[in-house]
Amino acid sequence: MSDYLDANNEELLKDFFSEAEQQVETLESNILVIENDPSNHDAIDEIFRAAHTLKGGSATVEMTELASFCHDVEDLLDALRGGLVSVSEPIVDVLLSSIDTIKSMLEARTNGSVYQEDVSPIVKKINSFIPEKAPKKSSPVKLPSGLLGAATAGKSAPAEPKPQPQSSGMPPVPPLSDDDYRELKGALPEDQKLWAVNVTFDESNPMNSVGGIQVFAALKNCGTVLKTVPDFEELYEDEFHPQVVYYIASVNEGSALEDAAFLDDVTLAVDAQVVSGAGAEPAVVQPSATVPEAVSEPVAEKKEEPVPPSSAAADAEEKNDEAPVAAAQPAKKAASAHAVSQSSILRVDSKRVDNLMNLVSETVITKAAFNQNGLHMADLQVKLQNLNMTFKEKHRRLMESIPKYMDELQSGVPIKEIMQRVTEEFGSVASWFDVFESEFKASSTKYRSTTQNLGRITGELQEGVMKIRMVPIGTIFNRFPRVVRDLSRDLGRKVNLVIEGEDTELDKTVVDDLLDPIMHCVRNSVDHGIEPPDLRIAAGKNETGTLTLRAANEGNMIVIDIIDDGTGIEVDRVREKAIKKGLISPNKIISNQDAYNLIFLPGFSTSEKISNVSGRGVGLDVVKTMVEKLKGTITVTSEKGKGSKFSIRLPLTLAIIQGLLVRVGKEVYSIPVANVIESQRVKLDTINTIDNYEVLNVRNEVISILRLGRLFNIRKTSNDEYCFIVIVGSQEKKIGVMVDALIGEEDVVIKPLQDQFTSSPGIAGATVLGDGSVSLIIDVNQLLELGVKQELDAQQVREAEAIKSATARG
Repeated sequence: MSDYLDANNEELLKDFFSEAEQQVETLESNILVIENDPSNHDAIDEIFRAAHTLKGGSATVEMTELASFCHDVEDLLDALRGGLVSVSEPIVDVLLSSIDTIKSMLEARTNGSVYQEDVSPIVKKINSFIPEKAPKKSSPVKLPSGLLGAATAGKSAPAEPKPQPQSSGMPPVPPLSDDDYRELKGALPEDQKLWAVNVTFDESNPMNSVGGIQVFAALKNCGTVLKTVPDFEELYEDEFHPQVVYYIASVNEGSALEDAAFLDDVTLAVDAQVVSGAGAEPAVVQPSATVPEAVSEPVAEKKEEPVPPSSAAADAEEKNDEAPVAAAQPAKKAASAHAVSQSSILRVDSKRVDNLMNLVSETVITKAAFNQNGLHMADLQVKLQNLNMTFKEKHRRLMESIPKYMDELQSGVPIKEIMQRVTEEFGSVASWFDVFESEFKASSTKYRSTTQNLGRITGELQEGVMKIRMVPIGTIFNRFPRVVRDLSRDLGRKVNLVIEGEDTELDKTVVDDLLDPIMHCVRNSVDHGIEPPDLRIAAGKNETGTLTLRAANEGNMIVIDIIDDGTGIEVDRVREKAIKKGLISPNKIISNQDAYNLIFLPGFSTSEKISNVSGRGVGLDVVKTMVEKLKGTITVTSEKGKGSKFSIRLPLTLAIIQGLLVRVGKEVYSIPVANVIESQRVKLDTINTIDNYEVLNVRNEVISILRLGRLFNIRKTSNDEYCFIVIVGSQEKKIGVMVDALIGEEDVVIKPLQDQFTSSPGIAGATVLGDGSVSLIIDVNQLLELGVKQELDAQQVREAEAIKSATARG
């Protein structure tokens, strides 16, 4: 427990940031819920629980600025939960602003710094919504009157410092049981003592429910905390504990432990005693409990204005510098200067892990079956060798007997008698292999069955592992209610966001890169698509526009639609902008689909003015680039006055794909089947040349041809008059790839290229085939750009050489 709760523990910090991100998402989504449904008490309770969990976790890792701010937010949420205030638009606004501040604090800590901005304005705004309220209820546990009197007198009569209370003024330390004492002594290092640090807490502290955690973190610098009373799990609960006893192994003296455990405005008194045995009172080391002078000195009334986190953090660091540190403990850096290397954390349903365990157990059983088959085959091999030796011996004897039988036949012995003797001596040879054949067939049948079973298990294991990587797309869909809310308010729109298919799953690596493309599409739909309320009413529409985010599976692809019921894409306006920017000639006639594709060009925007939402033309071209990077496609359909739809099609996973294996020379390449349109076997003389391009007429459509062997400098091994053309496409582009042979389709596992091969143009990765050879995987998108350019350059060089040689002959 001690090591886990170290504020500098990498694993603890990673867990904290992962948990904090989920709590922030819970807070944000439920705040939007109560904005639309203020009477939803379940959402209010969920918000309060998330805020309290975040406050406790941040206090555990000593992020005091975050814990303090969450406590202020929790006060407002507590007032909402208790019915002291009602949900209103200003309250929702301040809560969402608080969420933004919490995100900034977490981001700063993730980067190894402390949030330095002044939060007092937003805290003051939060407090302005909270009416005067009674003190929080706590457990009715009374401290002895002497101790309470000392604390009260210290605050009400500052001119007269009270004397320090005697040890009898502290609540007694609960006696240890024999089992607990033996467990603690067993964990105690030989050179350290076992101390019981008895701490009482100030109930008037605004963060009294996390005081036990704060003292725990302070005592960790002095030794190893072995046990707490109450248990450490209870300290996390939203409840004030007036007394906590910490059992700590340390080489420090009691006064050092008392100084470390006493925290201003958190604790009232501290008493450290050596534990001598089970069931007995701890031995008193000093005649009285140590109440640091800060308690008996005059205490000023607390100000209403909150202390900025920066000064609070500075005070905390100064206090930690003054606290003594155990000699056996190594010096540690402050948490504020500790950057966290965040790794991707994947939460998996335990049922999926159980399924994998079952498949692994079946794999072990199948392995045992293969071992048995191997042993049986080894036995059959020995039998075959023995039969072969016996057969050879019989064959030798037969060859040696033939001259004798010939002599007997010449001497008049009837041939029937000779045949009978040959049959009696050598006739059994014909049946020697019958038993072996039967056993071999049985073994082959069992081997085929085991192989089929292994194939089934391998397929299910592959599917199970893929499901482990699958996460619901709702993890990014759930971020858009806040985005749409803020955008609609900034742009003066009324937008109703509808989310469908949020349980649709796809690979986490795809999800991580999908947020930005969807974000750009959503922003485009709200800004360019949905009209202001007055224009919608004038057009006979509802003043509130509808924006739909929809996800669904289609085979091994996922389709994400972003649909709005706005004005649609104005083709004439797009064409006018394209001509103005010089993207198309004024005389060119373009179809509606061609106009839709123009909006994906870099720098293209139909917005008349530049704002923080649009106008710079850096949105949809980014969408197209990122979607193609994910091996997907994006299409647009629109109807004027009715709305538009962006459809993004992506593979479910980027780890395993269907590949078409092709041979070029002696090399084998894999082309993703998702990019293959069709393949044809054609004669070389059917390929024509137009404007330095090799082209093929396919059903009255001219397709440019790219010789893959020429692109990768592969020597041709045959001079066949036929070749294979694989037509691949991405978006509106198509190209025919010339290869020597088609091998077939196969599932290929994509392995990234390393070191100097990472930037190889036209290559997306590599895979290992069933025979152990390596096959490079073609990147079709790069091939479309790279191939045409290189082919054009190569043909120009060949033509220049041909002209030069013709001139030389002339």
